[in-house]
Amino acid sequence: MKKVEIGGELRPVRFSYLCLKDICEKTKIKLSDMSQLGSEVDHIGIMTYYGLKHGAKKEGLVFKHSIREIENWLDNEDFGKLNEIFDAFQMDQPQTEGK
Repeated sequence: MKKVEIGGELRPVRFSYLCLKDICEKTKIKLSDMSQLGSEVDHIGIMTYYGLKHGAKKEGLVFKHSIREIENWLDNEDFGKLNEIFDAFQMDQPQTEGK
């Protein structure tokens, strides 16, 4: 599982089945339309929030943060941090094998 330093700590990030389900429900995006994820600025905070929440859950850590708090963490970081979050998202997606 990938870890990202954000909010002053190194935190686990996990985009599991339940995480994707939460993201889809919150953003009102169907699983078949996941390519639209990130098309709205709010998606970034939502995606990061649920990735961190499910990463903490996987490691048995308490997670008491809000989406707004996560957005403030992102606001205090450089844009490279967003790349780390999207990289973690890509790493957790099923990979297709070559033809």
